[in-house]
Amino acid sequence: MSEVIEHSNNGNTSVIEVDDVSPQISLKIYQDIYHQITGRTEQIRQKYSNNLLLDFSEIEQLHFKIMQLCDIHTVIASNEVVSVFHEKERKEQFTSFERFKAYNSNATRPTASVVLRYNFSIILSDMAKPQEYIVTMKLTSRVVLLNKIETDMPAFMRGRIFGFASGSVAEISVEYADYVVARSFLESFDEWVQGCKETPKNKIVDFIQRKSHFLPKSLQVILAVMLIFFCLTSIPEFFQKGSVPEVWARFAIIFGGGFYLLMTLSHGAGKIMEHAIDNIYQLSYLKLNKGDEKLIDEFSSTNKRSIRKFICGCIVTIGLGIISSKLAILV
Repeated sequence: MSEVIEHSNNGNTSVIEVDDVSPQISLKIYQDIYHQITGRTEQIRQKYSNNLLLDFSEIEQLHFKIMQLCDIHTVIASNEVVSVFHEKERKEQFTSFERFKAYNSNATRPTASVVLRYNFSIILSDMAKPQEYIVTMKLTSRVVLLNKIETDMPAFMRGRIFGFASGSVAEISVEYADYVVARSFLESFDEWVQGCKETPKNKIVDFIQRKSHFLPKSLQVILAVMLIFFCLTSIPEFFQKGSVPEVWARFAIIFGGGFYLLMTLSHGAGKIMEHAIDNIYQLSYLKLNKGDEKLIDEFSSTNKRSIRKFICGCIVTIGLGIISSKLAILV
């Protein structure tokens, strides 16, 4: 799990002295006075970059966890808004989670993100006046982001851009008056994230993708070293005393031409392998409608094709190495 936590209050229950003669007051009371006077709240935010595999049942479970958490507190008023953002800037908004349950699962536009926003007025046990809390949770589909990059970006840029598409897929922010209450929302969200289905991160794939741009040059260097070695080992066989100029010429042409062709072909094989590696995706998605299912299937097929391309590139490279060892036969 990768997470980022941002907040501006550590939630200590220390006391505060206003001046030398005034009595000490608790931080909680001081915080409430400050909020009542200024109307301002603090904010805490937490982000996750896990490869989450989310469907409607997972989102429904998240809603239930938030509702269960509210049962602990005295909530005198609340409302919720669920916003669904689709590809190509389309948005649907529901004024309650019950209405969201009627979401059209036959829609063909993939779901880019879902935002759940809750507003609560809570009266704490030691307070007389209610405090306002705003809980916002955003869930993002990474496959939709990758699909947009594939559609909008030129082909030569995609492999480099895909690496930057691994940002947060789940985020919660809480605007609060009391840190302890806000922290309970974050802990509940964290517990939900840990219970979701996800694709385990493949550290080997991550490492290879970071180094994939070295493949074409690396293969060229390896084949060049092999060809030079076989060329040097063949010299005693062809350049003995009394060898004719015709042998020298054939040797130079075959090994010189072979060197050029092998370098060109190995660079091409390296590019195929680099492109294949860069197009292996660790899937993270929202699956709410038919468009999501279709897009997920497409990316799963892309992963299989990329693996096959990488294997073909490896076979071509091995074949070039064998050819380099047999060039002496042509002399």
